[in-house]
Amino acid sequence: MNLPLFIRKVFLLCFSFLFFSSASWSQSNNYQGNGSNLELTQLSGFSDDERIKLLLLNLLPSGMTETAAVEIGKALQLNIYNTNHFTVVGPAEWNVEIRDQDPTLADCHDIACGAMIGKLFHADKVLVGTLHSEIMLNENAEEESSFVLSIRMVDTRTNITDFSDEVQFTDLQMHDELFRLAARVSDNTLLVANVLNTKPSGITLNLGRAQGIKTGQQLVISRRTSVKSVSADKVQQTIYQNIALAEVVQVSDLSAEAVIVQKISSVARGDQVQTYIDKEKLIRLISQTRKELDTQKRLKPKKRVIRLEPKVGKVSTDYSQWSYRYQQTKAQHDRWLFSTAGAGGATILFLSGVIQMSGVLSVLPWIAGAGTVYSGIRYFHYRDLMSELSTEGRSQGFISSSLTPQPSGWQLNPVPKGFQLNWIKRF
Repeated sequence: MNLPLFIRKVFLLCFSFLFFSSASWSQSNNYQGNGSNLELTQLSGFSDDERIKLLLLNLLPSGMTETAAVEIGKALQLNIYNTNHFTVVGPAEWNVEIRDQDPTLADCHDIACGAMIGKLFHADKVLVGTLHSEIMLNENAEEESSFVLSIRMVDTRTNITDFSDEVQFTDLQMHDELFRLAARVSDNTLLVANVLNTKPSGITLNLGRAQGIKTGQQLVISRRTSVKSVSADKVQQTIYQNIALAEVVQVSDLSAEAVIVQKISSVARGDQVQTYIDKEKLIRLISQTRKELDTQKRLKPKKRVIRLEPKVGKVSTDYSQWSYRYQQTKAQHDRWLFSTAGAGGATILFLSGVIQMSGVLSVLPWIAGAGTVYSGIRYFHYRDLMSELSTEGRSQGFISSSLTPQPSGWQLNPVPKGFQLNWIKRF
């Protein structure tokens, strides 16, 4: 037996076994490592600040080239970013990262896959849009090529559409129309920030002139109360409770000073602040929150000793004062309204001759007429006061435009042969 040859064969066999085993082990480790990296990789691209994270999808073109749609999408992204309300990630940014993670989601146009991409990037909102060309008539009644852009903004947590809009523009009007569209998106999106600091004179917020905040604007302050799972994937949703209303008194570029006007709990650092830029939406938000705070205050158990903090603890009585003045004016308005109607009816009755009057009683029509004139003057005076108080209530956010009471009164309407005087009673 040739012993050296046998030893060489055994050695070669062992070496081959070790080589293939180590190769398999290495491939297994690489696969596990890649899987671990896939799970731990967090897609990014948004600015690390308090602005709303908006993911912009590819605009779906129709009747036009995809290159033109991409350029219009870039212009839209720039205008939305310039509102300082959002930090925006566009298709050019997220497509690069999504191709490495899940190539099937690349070049997404619809909201179904857009919501998945938004969750991967931890975006707050997803903006999806369609773009098609259309022939329109210009000011000279000439046919001109134009574009119609329809957008829809969806919340990634609830999949609810927050805002939708459509705009038509030409090449020359594109930047102006996209600027207005971005402003409408910003106006109809809730601003969310936090309380940076509290002091005896008020609070400091991390919202400023750059986000559209102005002096006199009112804010809703809420506090996190609990966290609950809202799906089988254990996605957690934070529950907030509204605790106070504040009014902005001083604004800088990136911060603002505000005072508390109504509260059910002391405001602390880290509490959430919400507001709209759009005035109508802001009035509805403030009115709803004020009712909620009033309800919670009535349901709150009474305490024997109430110790208010100096200055900050004194809740503003602007709303109660306005409500008291409005109720008093309304009572006087109704009193003189009925007085005018009664005196006017008596005057007509006396002048009709139904009641025969002589001697001293003959002056009754004059007295009734004078009473009608005086009551009418007082009625119109209080009606004007009610209109002024209603305007003040709308400007302060106490009442909304749709809920503004309209007083009754006389209305002069033109007719073919003159004018017709009508009495209108509003209930």
